[in-house]
Amino acid sequence: MPPIRYLRLLRMERAKDLLESSFLSVKEIAFQDGLNDESHFVRDFKSTYGFSPALYRSNFKNKTAVDPQNGNNGNGNGHGPTKGSNTQSQSVRQQLVQIAKHSVLPSVQLLVYVFSYLN
Repeated sequence: MPPIRYLRLLRMERAKDLLESSFLSVKEIAFQDGLNDESHFVRDFKSTYGFSPALYRSNFKNKTAVDPQNGNNGNGNGHGPTKGSNTQSQSVRQQLVQIAKHSVLPSVQLLVYVFSYLN
């Protein structure tokens, strides 16, 4: 996987986490992810997850409010990821770590991985 594609995946995962756990605007999330152009961020997010960032956040909050699978009967406070999404995030992280380990440029990808989570 090329380093730029890996970086994009990390950015989209971080953006997804911020959409789920914060009240930042889409523009602020794009800026925090290192993208100055909101339209490019929205396009990349939509191509990665199939929804625009605003629609993803809306669907996530609605699911959190009524999802009995996560032990939530509508009394969710909307703060932080749910148990199910945390498991999914861990799975994505594990896959990215495996890709980085088997990559031609593991040191560059590890640096990108660490840097993306420090910000």
